[in-house]
Amino acid sequence: MSDQSQKGRLARGGSGRVRRIATKAIVALAAVGAVVAIAMMPQPSTETPPAEAPPVNVAVLEIVPEAELADTFTLPAVIDPNRVVTVSAEAAASIDRIPPKEGEPVQKGDLLVQLNADLIRPQFATAEARYQRDQIEYERMKSLVKDDAAPQQDLDNAVTQLAASRAAFEDARARLDRTRILAPAHGVLNRLLVEEGEYVSPGDPVAEIVEIDTVKVVVDIPERDIGFFSVGHEAEVLAETKGCEKSFVGRITYINQLANRLTRSTPIEITLDNRAGLVRSGQIVRVRLSRRVLNDAIMVPLLAVIPMEDGYAVYVVEGAQARRRDVQLGVIKGDRVQIVSGLKPGDKLIVAGHRFVAPGQNVHVESEMK
Repeated sequence: MSDQSQKGRLARGGSGRVRRIATKAIVALAAVGAVVAIAMMPQPSTETPPAEAPPVNVAVLEIVPEAELADTFTLPAVIDPNRVVTVSAEAAASIDRIPPKEGEPVQKGDLLVQLNADLIRPQFATAEARYQRDQIEYERMKSLVKDDAAPQQDLDNAVTQLAASRAAFEDARARLDRTRILAPAHGVLNRLLVEEGEYVSPGDPVAEIVEIDTVKVVVDIPERDIGFFSVGHEAEVLAETKGCEKSFVGRITYINQLANRLTRSTPIEITLDNRAGLVRSGQIVRVRLSRRVLNDAIMVPLLAVIPMEDGYAVYVVEGAQARRRDVQLGVIKGDRVQIVSGLKPGDKLIVAGHRFVAPGQNVHVESEMK
């Protein structure tokens, strides 16, 4: 075999391998292109569209304003007696007797304590006799001067003597009267501070009288509310009596002009008739006061109001959907609150189920109240 024949076979073998490699490369590129084409083709959606949320069952309240609403509030208070009078001795003497007993009612002018008057009675009798004698002498001298039987100077002397004896007599009578210590006011003899036989001096306290036919109810009014009240304003007092709560009506008779610096409250006094004796001094009671009367007030259940970050909101039904309303609150009375703005008469306020709705959500009204 010649060299040329051998070279020809080698050349044909090399070109065949090149064609086979090129063919495999083309096949591989075609496969990759097919895979890429398949990957880029839109895939059929496997997600199902979200189902529409079912309506939320709610209960609604039709808004009907109240024609008149008393804006009231209740505070604790204390019963004080109308007066506490400490009776003192005005003369120095020992005590002979004490007719009344502690706890008994006394009237103005009743004898509380009788002091010993053995030393004063003779002085009183002497002064009385001297006064009567000078009175007679004055009348005699006046007659004589009238008939020109005595000089005017004798009458002037008689007038002076009569005035001096009258003063001495009145002083002796006053000192004798002071041996009888009388009740200066009606009430209950709450305490006797002395005993029979004890010696007292002027100014020594002997008894304490408490007037409870009329009592004072003392209550502290907060600073924000005191401006609503004035003397003569009516107030209701609630007191426990024999296990039952009774209501009494009184009137404000005093408003302190100085507020408490610590509590920022102002004491007021409400006078109450207690002739039946149903309340006692020191008793804790409650006072219901009315600030004002609100006209056409919209009151809703407190639970229907939802606290928000920047205020309060409620939900109402419009058509078949829930709508949020921002509201402003007023006074609170028990489980109800006043809506100052945000609601109007006729609105359907959601009072049950409102925690499960959102603005624009479909609702189903199960019940409606008025």
